Amino acid sequence: FFHYHFNIKSIETFAMNICEHFLSSFNHVIRAQVYVEEVPWKRFEKNGVKHVHAFIHNPTGTHFCEVEQMRSGPPVIHSGIKDLKVLKTTQSGFEGFIKDQFTTLPEVKDRCFATKVYCKWRYHQGRDVDFEATWDTVRDIVLEKFAGPYDKGEYSPSVQKTLYDIQVHSLSRVPETWKSACRTFTTLT
Repeated sequence: FFHYHFNIKSIETFAMNICEHFLSSFNHVIRAQVYVEEVPWKRFEKNGVKHVHAFIHNPTGTHFCEVEQMRSGPPVIHSGIKDLKVLKTTQSGFEGFIKDQFTTLPEVKDRCFATKVYCKWRYHQGRDVDFEATWDTVRDIVLEKFAGPYDKGEYSPSVQKTLYDIQVHSLSRVPETWKSACRTFTTLT
């Protein structure tokens, strides 16, 4: 709704605008914190004809942002991806980890692996960022590092290694960010 009616280019811009509104409109407000999610919906479509009012949830990951701003300071902007479900049917191991008396799982070199990915990053710049392009780039990196090349895939000895690779590549390919955190939530079966 807001994207179309107010020409807002990103949820990050929208969140910054809300912070600025409250900080400039109300003298008693000294800090504003805004959380926004962009949930991916797509119109029903059949034979190239789009439905006039019906949509379906498109599970490509949810784009979220958190913006915090003090009255006298610049906005602190975080963006992220959540609820991105991915699955590998092979080339995923669980090996090379530290073992002690509490270790119960054996090492495995090949397993089926499915999870829900969560990534969050902080921008070191303010308004001069193409937030949508950055989000798309990080999402592409997540998928690329998780799956590997389309023709042969890529082996990963652990999900932790894959998450590390995602963060390293995100920080090196997206200069607007300076802090990144990725994790998986529930292992899906």
